[in-house]
This record gives sequence, C-alpha cells and structure tokens, in this order.
Amino acid sequence: MALVGCPFCQELFPEGETADCPVCGMSLKPAEKLPPSYEARVALAAELAQVAPEDRTLPLWYYRRSRGALVLLAIAGLVAFFMPWVFLHKPDEIVYSGYLLARARGSWFFGGAVGWFVMVPLVVSRRTIYKMRGVRIITATFASLSLLEALMLLSHPPRGNHYYPIDFDWGPGLYATGVIGFLGVIFAARFGGRIDDIDTRDLPEPAPELSPDQSVDRTLH
Repeated sequence: MALVGCPFCQELFPEGETADCPVCGMSLKPAEKLPPSYEARVALAAELAQVAPEDRTLPLWYYRRSRGALVLLAIAGLVAFFMPWVFLHKPDEIVYSGYLLARARGSWFFGGAVGWFVMVPLVVSRRTIYKMRGVRIITATFASLSLLEALMLLSHPPRGNHYYPIDFDWGPGLYATGVIGFLGVIFAARFGGRIDDIDTRDLPEPAPELSPDQSVDRTLH
C-alpha cells in the first residue's frame, strides 16, 4: 500500500486515509518526496565527520578549484583545433585548420586535440579534492601539447625558396590554441587547490543540528 506523510513531523499514513496531517495540519505528500528524517540527517552528519575533507565526494557540477575552468578550456581547445591556423597565399590559396594540418603535414598535430578530448572525462570524473590533485601532472601535460604545437609553428615557420615561394599568414586558431594551452597549464597546476584552505563551499551540505525538543514525534512509522 502506498504511503503519504507530513513533511514537517514525518508522520506516515495510508494513501487516501486523509489529505492533511491531523497533528500539524499540513498537506500530506508521497513518502518518497518527503525530506530526510532527523535520524537520517544525523547519520549523514556522522558519516561525513568520519571522512577527511579532501576525500568527500563533490557534486557532479562542482566547478571550483579549476575543475570548471579546465572543462571549458578543453572544449575551447577542441573548437580551436578546427579553426583556421594558416592562411596560405602562395603557391595556392588554402586555409589550413589544425585538423587539415594534421592530415596533410603530420599526425603529431592530433596530439593536442586528443589531449583536450581525454581531459574532459578525466576532469569530470575527479569528484574529490584528493583525486583532482592526483591528476595535476596529467592534465598539465595534455594542455602543454597544444601550447608546444603553437610555439613550434610560430618559431619554425615554413620557408620557401626562389623556385618555390611561400606566402602565408597565421590564423586566429593558432593563436587561440597557444593561449588556451597556456591557460590550461596554469589551471592544471592548481587543479584541486590547496588542502589547508578547504572551506564549507567545497564540501557536501552536512545535516543541520537540531535540539532534542525539535526531534520529538519525528520517528517514521
């Protein structure tokens, strides 16, 4: 038989027996929609107190401590990979994106894009401060791949000769890749933050403390 209960005193009744709580006068709700009981909140608080702050599981959409920034940078890095990197004017008019360069000039250009692609699930799956700090080196390495690609192209541009002239301009995608990679290394080095500055914003919400008189008549039947 389905049960309904009072959201204040937690009294349970068979569905259809009454519409309002005879004790509090509040409208009854399905049992599965009731807030946790006092006992459940006390048990949760005790459980959280036994877990070190850096080991507490954070919400999936937690964005502080560089977690959200790294996900956004990884997505931006993937977008920049398909933006124009080189505008070639001679010997032909061709626009090369990072993707086209990887296909035409060398597969090593795929390294940066693969790094950004892997970084998204890697960062999202780190849901404790301890695990975030544990992948700092990996995320910094992934971000540095795109930065190194941009620096290598800028420092060693293609050169033509008298018989094969080359004229080109760098595209916005290349500069964006370098900047995103640089920012990625910085945020990766700070991923998870410090242990000694953890505050309540970084932790799951603990059960509120109630006085003994507030717990009267809150036992589920």
